[in-house]
Amino acid sequence: MTDDTANTQTEDLPPPRIASPRRIVLGIAVVIVLAIGLTLLISRAAGFSEFVGVLRRADASWLMVSLVAEVGCWFGYVALIRLVVMMDGGLRLTAWHTTRLWLVSLGATRIVAPGGAGGIAVVYWALRRAGLRARTAAQRVLGLNMIVFAIFGILAFIAAVVTMVGFSGAVPLGLTLPWLIIVPAVAIVGSWLGAPARGDQLSDPGDGGWLRRVGAAVMSGVVATRVVLLHPRSHAGPIGAALVYWVGDVISLWAAMRSVGADVPLLGVALAYALGYVTLLVPLPTGGFGAIDAATTFALTALDIPLAEAFAGVVVWRALSFWLPTIPALFELARIRDLGRVMGGYTGGDEVPMESAAAE
Repeated sequence: MTDDTANTQTEDLPPPRIASPRRIVLGIAVVIVLAIGLTLLISRAAGFSEFVGVLRRADASWLMVSLVAEVGCWFGYVALIRLVVMMDGGLRLTAWHTTRLWLVSLGATRIVAPGGAGGIAVVYWALRRAGLRARTAAQRVLGLNMIVFAIFGILAFIAAVVTMVGFSGAVPLGLTLPWLIIVPAVAIVGSWLGAPARGDQLSDPGDGGWLRRVGAAVMSGVVATRVVLLHPRSHAGPIGAALVYWVGDVISLWAAMRSVGADVPLLGVALAYALGYVTLLVPLPTGGFGAIDAATTFALTALDIPLAEAFAGVVVWRALSFWLPTIPALFELARIRDLGRVMGGYTGGDEVPMESAAAE
């Protein structure tokens, strides 16, 4: 199938195999086993009775704050998907269809696919069903993910800087120094690769094979991310939505920690959260479930939080951020063919590529 495939020719494009009922059931089983095993392992190390006691004493008002912040996080990501997809004359999805697309990608990422690849695959498939050319769909999906993680890196860097200059509680160097080194290094490399002329050249697949096309698609995402970050006023929507997404999730974790009695600074929680979230980049099944829980828990103990409180707070947070949206996500993943029919009703937008480096 070529990049010139028309909307009518993508109507029979089958959904990714990761959405098969067998894989969904297997994913659920793996997640349940991991959840039970992780809970037993860490709670035993923390003292099971103490862990249960901490959960029982959870403050309902802080739990509500955590829930509201998490819902805000979800709205932020849905808005981000919609804004990135329609950037520069792209596809204009309705809010409801974007929400369904988010749920399908969430189900694929967290339940059945490693390293977030499942979510990327289903969003790409949905945009292709809407009539976008292969290159344009790849640009949108990869640009979306790179913008998300660029804002993530910037926020982690700011939290590390503020902590280092003493505007927060005592935070170990191991939670701050990596962000002060890695984020600027990645920013320099990304800016150099995505610069005018060079970025346009690297993002052009030409007549190359599949490897060249994949590399060009990745570079298109780098170029788009660079343009968004260098022109924040004209891209306030996507940047603001990404901020709402990350800040909402961090506040949800912080409020969950407060609910179990842990008096911990917000910036300290943000850095522990960032360290835990990096595990999602590791190609593990079930969207990194288990790894992020354990990594975040032990990062929080570096802030002098007792293990029982740290794990209890993470369990509360993950109950809201992971388990609560899982049921609707699985429901929509099982109905992915219906979403495909809905997406097939769109026209593919104006097929305008996301801004190039030359636009600067």
